[in-house]
Order: sequence, then structure tokens, then C-alpha cells
Amino acid sequence: MADTKNTTNKTFEYRIRPNKKFVAACEKALGDSRFVYNCALEQRIRVYNASGKTISFYEQSRQLTEARDELPEIKSALRTIQSDALERLDEAFIAFFKRLKAGQKPGFPRFKSRDRYHTFSQKYEKVRPCPIKGDKLTVPGVGTCRIRLSRPVEGRCKQLRITRRADGWYVLLVCEMPKPAPLAPSGQTVGVDVGIKSFATLSTGEEIANPRHLKQAADQLAREQRRLARKVKGSQNRGKARGKVALRHLRVHRARKHFHHEEAAKLVERFDRIAVEDLNIRGMVRNHRLAKAILDVAWGQFFAITKSKAESAGRTFERVNPRYTTQTCSNCGHIQKMPLAIRVYECEKCGFVCGRDHNAAINLDSVRASGPEPDACGERKRSKKQERDGSSQSEPWRGGD
Repeated sequence: MADTKNTTNKTFEYRIRPNKKFVAACEKALGDSRFVYNCALEQRIRVYNASGKTISFYEQSRQLTEARDELPEIKSALRTIQSDALERLDEAFIAFFKRLKAGQKPGFPRFKSRDRYHTFSQKYEKVRPCPIKGDKLTVPGVGTCRIRLSRPVEGRCKQLRITRRADGWYVLLVCEMPKPAPLAPSGQTVGVDVGIKSFATLSTGEEIANPRHLKQAADQLAREQRRLARKVKGSQNRGKARGKVALRHLRVHRARKHFHHEEAAKLVERFDRIAVEDLNIRGMVRNHRLAKAILDVAWGQFFAITKSKAESAGRTFERVNPRYTTQTCSNCGHIQKMPLAIRVYECEKCGFVCGRDHNAAINLDSVRASGPEPDACGERKRSKKQERDGSSQSEPWRGGD
């Protein structure tokens, strides 16, 4: 059993330089994995309709073993790839029941078409060597090809994933490796107030500009989508046009993620403690006039990346209750009303003047993470007093300055 206290998992991603034989083998492996996924889903639905009970992953895995002994077309595919499909389906049902229990929109697992199934994977045992030697990748049951080795592989390979994207094929290696040594303490802390006009404002007074990746690509994306709309459905030209639209979205996603990684790395390198707003982003984008802009800045992804880097570097990452952080004077603690249109905080009591977002960031830095824990919906649990009074806890957590 791995020592999770001293080890961590890290994913290494490389672009594949495929040959025709390797691509054909990958397409077949994807088809085999998708076939098992859809068959297993159909079986779960049929068993539930007949008996009112669900069938477990272990039972389906046992039946898959029996099917491999009886059907040559099933046995021709690699078992590890088929087992991965069953695990993915089981994870989909676990998430479905979790959302159902939480009262959210459940989203029942659906059958996968070719356009909705892009990845197959294999788990690696301890006895297996690393699948990459030099710049050559060997995928058991699929074949070999060259890759663009952008950085060396570290640690012991635990899982190999092959994924198809709009611009080609990629291999992802999940490796187990020792945890890196923590960074030396800097003695500084920071509060981070996120927004739309500025991506983030730090308690030090610095502002991080919002690059607006989706807005910058909007004209080119609209042009490609208009071309797609003019193509005949089912034609090869429509397929090519869809690929171009997907490629535009992929470039926006990569630019946004690269920006988040860069800014998160800067924060982790400079500060021992990073405090951010504990926002209900899902509630903020629901029927909100700025929903598109909120999704473009992707605060949730930025927080997740920052948290991961902070834990790896031995830093502290905290989500702080943002309630009244904008209305409270960071100098004297006086609370006053602050309409969203007012961007400069002027304290009525002590005369302190500060930018609205800067004031909120200082307050985030000055308090420790506190408040009710989130439930499965991402909403804040209400206290017994609030339930008796009928007061709502959701609004103060929306943030959105």
C-alpha cells in the first residue's frame, strides 16, 4: 500500500506523433471501451426496470470475465481497457446518486456516441516498466509510436491514458512520486478578491488584469460557427467545420488554464497563506446578466489550481466567508452599505478611503477561514437559529463584486 503522506500523484502529458497504424489501433481501443460502457449501462437500466435493484461494478466485472471466455469479439480487446470503461460508468452512477440525494439536477448517465467518448486508459501494476523509453511510447494491446517528450517522466507510472482532442492525440501518465520539499517561509500573507473588471485584487494593492480569453476569441469563434451552420448535416465538410470550432474552444481553454497556472505559481511563491472568497459560483451564474463573463474568468479552476500548488509547496490555502468583506472598513471595522456601482470605499466613521476590491482583499487577509461547511450542493448549511428565523444563508455567499 502506497504511503500517501509522503507521496503524491502527478500527471505528465505529452503530444503523440502518431502513425496510421497506431491511430487505427487507438480508434479500435476507443470503440471497444465505448462498446463495453454502453452495454454495461444498458444492463444496469434493464436490471433496474426488471427488479428495482441496481447491479454493482463487481458483478459486472465478473460477468465481463465470463463473456471474455465465451465471446471472441470481447476477448480480442484488452481487459484493462474494458475494466476502465466499467469503472467510469460506476463513477458516473455514484455522481448521479450523489446529486439526486443533494436535490440537484441529477443528470442520469447517458449512452456515449463516438463524439462523446475520447479517452481510454490502463492501470499499471508494479511489475510493469514505464511505457516511455526515449521518445517512444509503447501502449500494451495498441502499439508503439513517437511522442513529443517536452519533459522527463518522474516517479512510478500508475495509469496510462490516451485521449483524442481537436488537435490530435495525447498520452497522460499518472505517476506516483515523493512529495516535493516545502518552500522556505516568506513571512507574508495575502487576501485575494476576485472580480470581472480585474481578475483579482490582492490585499497588497496589486491588481491582476482580466485577459478575457473568450471575448478576445469571440469574433473568430463566431465566424467558424457561422460556417458550421451553413454546412449540410452529416457531410464531411460539416465534420471539418465542427473540428475547427472545437479547436477554437480548445485554444481558449488552454490559454485560460495557462494564465491560471502562472498567477497561482506567483502567489504560492510569494505568500505563506493565501485567503480567497468562498463563493457559490454555481449560484452566481444562474440567471445572471454577467454569467458569461463569470464563466470566462473561471474562478473555480483558479482556486483549485492555487490550492493544489499551495499544498505541494507547504503553503496554506483558505476559503474565507466573504460576508460583509466589501461593506466592512478594513481600517476600523465599521460596516456600511456599499452598492455595487460604487467602486471606492469611503468609511463614514474614520474617513478611510480605499478601492472597493482592495478593501475586501484586506478583510479576507485579516480573518481566518470560518463559517458553516458547504453541503453536497455547494450551498452553505444554515444554522438552527437561521432555520428558526427563516433567514437565508445563500445570498451573503454569492459575492460577485
